[in-house]
Amino acid sequence: MVTKNAWQSFAPLFALLFAYQGDLVSKLILGGSAVAIALVTGSVLSWLFFRYQIRDDSILIRSGVIKKKQLDIKFDRIQGVNTQQNPVYRALGLVTVSFDTAGSSGNEGNLPAVTRKFADELREKIGGRKTNRAEDEPAANVNQALLRLDWRDMIRIGLADRRALIVFAFIGPLMEQAGDQVEQVVKNALQSANLESFQVDVGTGALLVAALLLVVVLLLSMVSIAAAFLRYHNFELFLDGRTLRSRGGLITRHEHSMDIEKIQTIRLQQGVVQSWLGCFRMTLRQAISGRKQRSQKMFTVPVVTAELADTLRPLLLASESGRLTQDPTADLFHAVSPYYMRSRILFVGLLPAVALTTLLVAAFGITGLIALLWLPLVALLSWRNWKRAGYLHDDNEIIRRSGLLGYRTVGLLFRKVQRITISQSRYQRRKDLASLRLYMASGSVRIPYIAHETAKQLRDYILYKVESSQRAWH
Repeated sequence: MVTKNAWQSFAPLFALLFAYQGDLVSKLILGGSAVAIALVTGSVLSWLFFRYQIRDDSILIRSGVIKKKQLDIKFDRIQGVNTQQNPVYRALGLVTVSFDTAGSSGNEGNLPAVTRKFADELREKIGGRKTNRAEDEPAANVNQALLRLDWRDMIRIGLADRRALIVFAFIGPLMEQAGDQVEQVVKNALQSANLESFQVDVGTGALLVAALLLVVVLLLSMVSIAAAFLRYHNFELFLDGRTLRSRGGLITRHEHSMDIEKIQTIRLQQGVVQSWLGCFRMTLRQAISGRKQRSQKMFTVPVVTAELADTLRPLLLASESGRLTQDPTADLFHAVSPYYMRSRILFVGLLPAVALTTLLVAAFGITGLIALLWLPLVALLSWRNWKRAGYLHDDNEIIRRSGLLGYRTVGLLFRKVQRITISQSRYQRRKDLASLRLYMASGSVRIPYIAHETAKQLRDYILYKVESSQRAWH
């Protein structure tokens, strides 16, 4: 706790140095002593008032110096046992154990600074108390290795990071605005170097801006790749009985786990860069109580191929299902109605384009006709979105496919569904179409613009599977 909170004390320390008069040495001694005493005192008090007890079926945690807090976490509610090891804990041979529970938005409780041996024994004790595991289902091989990532995968993860792409999107306009300033700086530098005869024309300035843009892109890519190494270095995915585990990290080692019985949906997501690289990001979602801190309720495999994903699915859903493919390029997916595309062209493309063109022509004359370009753009995007929309199902599960620039597929078991709705707009009613939405404890999945009769048959069959299943939904 001293190490964790020390960096947060720099701001108060600097404020103290500026607020009091006197020489720098005296202020450093006074401020440093005050901060050190506060940190050590707070850490010792937190340690003194932190207590936990491992019972036969639960964990009791008490903490708080002034505001007391007590947690009683039942083993049956625990969906995942995760460990984290920062550099200080690694040097001391300790870990922090956190618990994901059903119905909470994040980690409900944690045990800091316990030994690795204790964490492993606690994980085994919790796993041994699971009462919702199918007794007739054989456990998978212990510590069965499923995936190991190397340095090439770190590069793929870094290049496909969405945050880097967002930054790239802002670079272009910024560099365009900075073009004149860059050209002037170059001219001044040339003059200082007695190279006034060297002329910087528009073409040369554009090349300089492009070179600077390339350097910035490369730097951001390197930062993104470095972040991937920090988080996923030596990433391993393995199956320990009926528990899926992953561990990785360069400085701080992260170990996540999820009971495969708790998996609500299996998602494959592919962005623009990932589509070029031929890989996907795989996330397994479990039950949540709301949208807040949704990322803490996901088990993430940062990079997989479609073939590997189809190899993992039977292990994650055995022996119940897992026979379908989540490869979005497979020919087995049923297409949704082309009216899905036409409705978007009509309501998102044609009507706004006509209204905007009318306003612009009245204000700027014939130049306002440029607004009509909105219609073919929407038509192209709608066609692409329709071509990538589809669904696939068998007796036990359903997979939804969607996408625009990349692909996304979502797979779920029928018995995990908690609620089903069928909706029809006026446009859909005229064409005898409907949209089917399936609600799980991890969110919802929508299948748009399918035949109304097909939607009703799917609804009735899924509800029958939910009612007839003897296994838990969570």
